[in-house]
Amino acid sequence: MPSRRRLAALSLFSVILLLLAAVLFLFAPPLPDSLTLARTDLRLAAWLSVSWSMEAPDPEQVEALASELKALGVDDVYVFISYLKADGSFNRTFDFAPAFVASLKRHAPELRAFAWIGLPVSLPGAMPASRLRSPEIRRTIADFTRFAVAGLGFDGVHINAELIADGDSAYLEILAAIDDSLPPGAYLSATAHPLRLDEMVTVMPYPAVAHHWSEPYLRRVAQHVDQIVLMAYDSGLIFPRDYLQWTRYQVARSQEALGGVSAELIIGASVSEEWTISHQTQAETLSLFLAGLNMGLAERLDGIALYPFWELDERETQLIASSFGH
Repeated sequence: MPSRRRLAALSLFSVILLLLAAVLFLFAPPLPDSLTLARTDLRLAAWLSVSWSMEAPDPEQVEALASELKALGVDDVYVFISYLKADGSFNRTFDFAPAFVASLKRHAPELRAFAWIGLPVSLPGAMPASRLRSPEIRRTIADFTRFAVAGLGFDGVHINAELIADGDSAYLEILAAIDDSLPPGAYLSATAHPLRLDEMVTVMPYPAVAHHWSEPYLRRVAQHVDQIVLMAYDSGLIFPRDYLQWTRYQVARSQEALGGVSAELIIGASVSEEWTISHQTQAETLSLFLAGLNMGLAERLDGIALYPFWELDERETQLIASSFGH
């Protein structure tokens, strides 16, 4: 009987050790001592909140923002100005955008300021991107993007359209319409959904998602814009190790997909503090993003973007600065 008890205890101990090993493997992947990027010439972009365009700018706050952006080395800012409402019009949250852009440019003239425009393209009960198939909607969007540059003073527009299914031709048509409507010299930037996996990258089985793009579709979208920003977050992954490897995959494969394409390639990282099913904060951390980025980094990548800049804390600021070798 005693030997049977010892055997049971040993078996239980072995199971506990295996579980602990599995937890460490999945939740504590080894990170390098330094997260300094292999290339420190990358651009840095940041998404800014709508408050800067919908409220009268405080001169001291704008000056402080410009100083913060310059200290961190930010090159591009995406300033949220509006989104396409269900009735096909744009929400009027941009009345103070001209004053903000002019003030920001006085303090940081080297910054490129993009008007960030949201396109929630699917209405309840509709198929993804159904609204973009309307010629009237396309004209409305094209006219508004021209106004954002010519009327509000931005250097270009940053289009965030969600959710766009892989291969959707209407999205390509709207980007072409925007490009045709913009004044000469204006930049067209657009977000891209993550790439769908075609190899075993994660321990957790990864589902096939309609709005995860194939590499050929990413390339087709990039051929219509000056800058493509692949959002390497909202992966829905639970385990930090999975997110690390998933990020490496996104960085490496997006660079391969855009070989020979002139558009700038930016990889977006989330520093959001809000835990959601798609953005699980125990997995999608800035340190894991930077480590995965470094693992997949090659010459094709042009920069990274931080969302949302207003939730960037002091530790993350220092991490970004050190990763760029500042």
